[in-house]
Amino acid sequence: MENQGDKKLTWVIKSIILTYFNPFVTGGCKRYSDAAEKSEKESKDVSGFQVLPSQVEAVRLIFKRYPDIAVEFRAKNQHLRKACMDFLLSLIETLCQSLEELSNEDLVEADVALTYLKDAGFKVDWLEKKLDHVKVKKEKEQFCLARLQEMENSLLELWKKCSDLDALVEKEEAELSDTRTPLSFDDVV
Repeated sequence: MENQGDKKLTWVIKSIILTYFNPFVTGGCKRYSDAAEKSEKESKDVSGFQVLPSQVEAVRLIFKRYPDIAVEFRAKNQHLRKACMDFLLSLIETLCQSLEELSNEDLVEADVALTYLKDAGFKVDWLEKKLDHVKVKKEKEQFCLARLQEMENSLLELWKKCSDLDALVEKEEAELSDTRTPLSFDDVV
């Protein structure tokens, strides 16, 4: 049975492919939009991958730190290479989000994306370790949030008990004050 992550990965891959090709044109694939063609003209080659100028530094840094990342990458088609690099950069961006922004579902999808990149031939063991680290932090965050909620609930109960006890103290003090009040002459006679 296909799980939710597989469905989303399929959708992501289809949307990447549709970004570059229009399947409705007869006689083969044609550019989906002029924007894709324009972005190709503006793209720069970094280690055999066409990337947007805004991505150049990030991709250079990735190849500097992990020079063997694409040694086993099999795709020769430049559009597929670009799509896979975009996929890798998107996964890295996802892992850079704060834990509050990341849901458990996001982490499951990141796992699926990582598997896709590994299957495509990227050596991303380092990224898998980072993803595992983020998952551990997310679990710790959820544990801490649950504990905080328990503590807040306990604190509210204690405040309620304190408020109730404070009301009892005031009542008892009033009763004590009434009890200590000396009798007046009229009370005695």
